[in-house]
Amino acid sequence: MRKLYIFTLVAVLTVGFSLVGFGAGGPDTLVIGTTDRVTQLSPANSYDHYSWHVLRMISDSLLKIEPGSTEVGPALAEDWEVGPMAKEYTFHLREDATFTNGDQVTAEDVRWSFERAMNLDGPEGGVFLIGAPIDTMEVVDDYTLKITLVEPNATFLKRVTGQVGPALVWNKNGTPADDFAKGELVGVGPYTLNSYKPNESVIYEAYEDYYGGAPEMKTVIELKYSNSTGLRTALEAGDIDVAFRTMNPVDIEELDKSPDFETQHTPNSPSVRYLLFNVTNEVFSDERVRRAVTYAVNRDKIAEQVFSGLADPIYTMVPRGWNGRLDTFPEQDLEQAESLLESAGYTADDPLEATLWFTPSHYGTTEADVAAVLQGSLDQLDNFSVEVKSLEWGAYTERMANGGFGMFLLGWYPDYLEASNFLEPWTTGSPEGLGTFFNNHPNYDAYKKIVDTAKSLPDEERRGNLYEAFQILSSQDVPFLPLWANLAQAYVVYQPNVENIFVDATMDIRIWDVTKK
Repeated sequence: MRKLYIFTLVAVLTVGFSLVGFGAGGPDTLVIGTTDRVTQLSPANSYDHYSWHVLRMISDSLLKIEPGSTEVGPALAEDWEVGPMAKEYTFHLREDATFTNGDQVTAEDVRWSFERAMNLDGPEGGVFLIGAPIDTMEVVDDYTLKITLVEPNATFLKRVTGQVGPALVWNKNGTPADDFAKGELVGVGPYTLNSYKPNESVIYEAYEDYYGGAPEMKTVIELKYSNSTGLRTALEAGDIDVAFRTMNPVDIEELDKSPDFETQHTPNSPSVRYLLFNVTNEVFSDERVRRAVTYAVNRDKIAEQVFSGLADPIYTMVPRGWNGRLDTFPEQDLEQAESLLESAGYTADDPLEATLWFTPSHYGTTEADVAAVLQGSLDQLDNFSVEVKSLEWGAYTERMANGGFGMFLLGWYPDYLEASNFLEPWTTGSPEGLGTFFNNHPNYDAYKKIVDTAKSLPDEERRGNLYEAFQILSSQDVPFLPLWANLAQAYVVYQPNVENIFVDATMDIRIWDVTKK
């Protein structure tokens, strides 16, 4: 089953850790506060945003996402070629990159690192993102690696960026070959891991011989706060230089207006929220019912009433500005919603009775409020009666995968920055694990044909055209219903002496570029 990345406000209190001896604001030390947590510092057995953030601080990948875009650029590979059918990829490595123990980075190291991840393939990891497409790897010479895929896949370049944890490259001298690393890792820089204390801190030290240049921030300290209130308090007290992931929308709104702090964010957040439907459910197997819900919801109310405007109503799953994006879902139209339900046989005297499910804490403290707004929208229909229920995350995902929900809320952060990763998971990728059971839908084969054909096309425009067709179909069949993009996660708030810090489509900050005045 695919794992979902969703931000979590951890309830465990962070205690017993202070900045004594560190001091926020030192000229070559950066102190960052966050509510995020590491699950495990094992590239082959972790699958969440913050664990991968830590891992990409201490190593690098064949390619990188270029700042301010979703396009790939050089990293360990300074050049590459793609075969005409997007099945063969040849990477030419730079010759000046070294691991943090001084060893040269070679094609053999990349092959070893990929094979290590594929062999370990942890149950809590995302190794399938790079491992599933690969058929063979050939070390052509010390600095050339040829990878042949099982089938054409134009998304592969996005999968071997640092955005994907298992694609990071490690040195066999210092990294266990046959066991999960759990922090025992030798990477390519720009930092080394000085220490990690669960629920307290991660401390990094700059690698002076990093091929991209030694970072100006020689020491980086990331402190863990139990909630967004503590994070804001630390920022205002000057205990931290940067607050990152995640503050309450009200806090962000107030700090954005304050002359004492700087804020920055990406306007096109790839962290999306949505409703899902089990298309085999007794009630929601009727397409007219699913489409009625699309006309009933009021996204603007969710954005304003729950998130103080720090949510972007969306009408497709693909983020704004991405290749192939097309708004295909309708705005609220209660008359149309009632008409669809009437055609399905539901009246004011005999209304549709359904349950909306949510999980109360996994997405923070706002989920019950979101469910209440959605219930209010649906209750405006004379022939629709909705009950709201919740389950904690473990029971929620288990019931979801067993087909126990008809209509339910989820969230998504992309595995890699490509439009197909916002379309196929719930339709052709993992429809049972993610609770839609769309593999039983009569149009399943058509969706699979579209997405498989798209991924075989290196040409961006042609691929985008197929993604547009996919979105048009999905707005008719409605396996999912896009609701909003999460902007609060896309914000960084910082002291005015911090420079060269920004958040882009990666939803991360490139700490090695940060300076202070």
